[in-house]
Amino acid sequence: MIKKLLEEKNLSLNNIGYKGHSIVIFTDKGKFVLKEKKNDLREIHNYLNVKKYHNYLPIINDYSDSFEIYPFIEEVSVSNSSKAMDMIYELSMLHIKTTTYEEINLDEVKKLYEDTNKRIEYLYKYYLDLQDYIEGNVYMAPSEYLLIRNISLVYRLLNFSKEKLDAWFKNREKLQKERYVLLNNNLKMEHFLEGEDNYFINWSKAKRGLVIYDFLNFFQNNYLELDMKSLYQLYRSKYPFSMSEENLFLALLAIPFEVDFKDSNYVNTLKVKNLVIYLNKVREFISEEDEENEEKDE
Repeated sequence: MIKKLLEEKNLSLNNIGYKGHSIVIFTDKGKFVLKEKKNDLREIHNYLNVKKYHNYLPIINDYSDSFEIYPFIEEVSVSNSSKAMDMIYELSMLHIKTTTYEEINLDEVKKLYEDTNKRIEYLYKYYLDLQDYIEGNVYMAPSEYLLIRNISLVYRLLNFSKEKLDAWFKNREKLQKERYVLLNNNLKMEHFLEGEDNYFINWSKAKRGLVIYDFLNFFQNNYLELDMKSLYQLYRSKYPFSMSEENLFLALLAIPFEVDFKDSNYVNTLKVKNLVIYLNKVREFISEEDEENEEKDE
């Protein structure tokens, strides 16, 4: 199958290797990356070209093929923090070039508000019930003890989320338009290449939407390894959020994810540990944001 596909592009296959989930093909005309097609990227790529955004890898074969063939990019060796800064800068450029202002759809606003409210209420009850169950046990497992030690932070962030969500919803009724951008929507460090130029390499989940979702996605995918505050400051220096956008961003960011205790004690403890790290990262992040907003108000 691969050999036939390459022959159609006048490429002779010499060898095959692997990089992550992709196949690296060595040919008489250099190296290429071959990936199984997940969806048709023609519309996304055409839109990026129209908007003069070129930091994506174009496929060299036909969009109708079952596989995608990309140029192979030799990455430069940089630290994670340096790569993340370049990634966030490039994200801001993507958003700047694809920004449009569209009429607010109050039905969509109301649905987002109600759905998020339901999520907050569900999680509040979920963790209250879980707390009652754990505290009713004679002995606590390490994962249960770790959660109970930090349960007040769960409730604090849920209350904060509700407060910011209400502020966002109240403000929506006063506005006529809001910003939409093309969202990459899959911002992981391995989906960004550092070479002579920098590229986002995974657009399988790209879609148009509210601008806040990309940095939210980036935070939730990479909070374990990066300093999110400095990256957020870099992003906002290029593409500032409005107060309304920031309220929604912080409301969604502060919602804890749901942990269960269906696995071994070891795995359960790791899950709770990751939750606690996330809670503390968000707590530090929103505390600094609130301080900055208070200074602006003064």
